[in-house]
Amino acid sequence: MNGAIAIARKELRTYFYSPVAYVVVGIFLFIMGIIFAKFISIYIEYTKMQRFGQAPSITLDKLAGYLYQNMAFILCFLTPFLTMRLFAEERRQQTLELLFTSPVTGWQMVLGKFFASYGLMLLMLAFSLLYAGFMIIWGNPDIRVMASTYLGLMLAMACYVSLGTLISATTSSQAIAAIFTFIALLLLWLMQSLAQGLTAKIGPIDIGEVLGYISPLSHFSGFADGLLHVKDIVYFLSFTFFMLFSTLRVVESNRWR
Repeated sequence: MNGAIAIARKELRTYFYSPVAYVVVGIFLFIMGIIFAKFISIYIEYTKMQRFGQAPSITLDKLAGYLYQNMAFILCFLTPFLTMRLFAEERRQQTLELLFTSPVTGWQMVLGKFFASYGLMLLMLAFSLLYAGFMIIWGNPDIRVMASTYLGLMLAMACYVSLGTLISATTSSQAIAAIFTFIALLLLWLMQSLAQGLTAKIGPIDIGEVLGYISPLSHFSGFADGLLHVKDIVYFLSFTFFMLFSTLRVVESNRWR
């Protein structure tokens, strides 16, 4: 495990020695700041209208769910910028062979790079706790719902980073890795919408249900509602493990080239 920690530290230093970390975190905070301001504006407007019976009842938790769903979607756009260089840059500079000769196992190599990107995303998520703090000060949200939402975000981010790590391991071009990671994440996110109303079947298999299950949105929604289902947790953990295992197989295949 020491090897994975050493690689993670090296990758984190690379992020902060370059503009990447600052730009990505800055963009995240800027976009989420705009969305949060709009969220507060909508909540205040609804509160005023409810006093005169001119608007349906809406809770702070419900609006917060929309806020965090937007956050999960925005992270789809930012993840490729963090994962694109993990293995692609090593392949481009032909330094991957040096890692193979170091006293580091394949798993340590993969986990180290994964933890570096995931750690930076967790830092971004930690900054968003400011929004939760404001909501607690101004309103009376259900703390348990917010906690389950953040757990869902953490699990979803692990999926995003693991997928980006796999795609980065298959190419030597950072641009290609970023583009394909973004496309893959966007397709996964939109599968929930594609599955709605889809009644086609292949034998006993309902395509709509399969697509809906594959989409991380269908599993994140339960966390945003304050519901912890074992199947959702298993989905996120299984997805992450499968992506990292596939990355390991891709990286190990380079030993014999």
